[in-house]
Amino acid sequence: MDVSGFHVTGAGLVLALSLVVGWGDAGAEPDDRPVIDPDVRAAVASGPQRVLVELRVATSEPSAIERAQDDVMRGLAGTGTSLARRYTTAPLLALEIDAAALARLEAMRGLVKRVRVDRLARPNDDSTPRR
Repeated sequence: MDVSGFHVTGAGLVLALSLVVGWGDAGAEPDDRPVIDPDVRAAVASGPQRVLVELRVATSEPSAIERAQDDVMRGLAGTGTSLARRYTTAPLLALEIDAAALARLEAMRGLVKRVRVDRLARPNDDSTPRR
């Protein structure tokens, strides 16, 4: 194909279109970006925030969860991150993060599924045991 004096092959055209459309992100699917809850962004802008990080893990095997957690923690090295809790049977990490750590979590496509504020849930009056 000849476009404005340039010879473009089929593969070159696909590559050019993928870069324009945004498909060229290192083979990442458009929907594998981590979901960052809006309240996380607002909270981190004013200082460190405790969050829950949900991980993408192919299996619920504890060893797979542990590997994913280790990968995330290695990726956050050098940021203002504190580990609050590792979960052994759920693909989650409870962390305290700063803005730099949030940016790194956002870049962990395929590893981080969601980041949300870790809020303490208080029991309501109906949660008391009945006799």
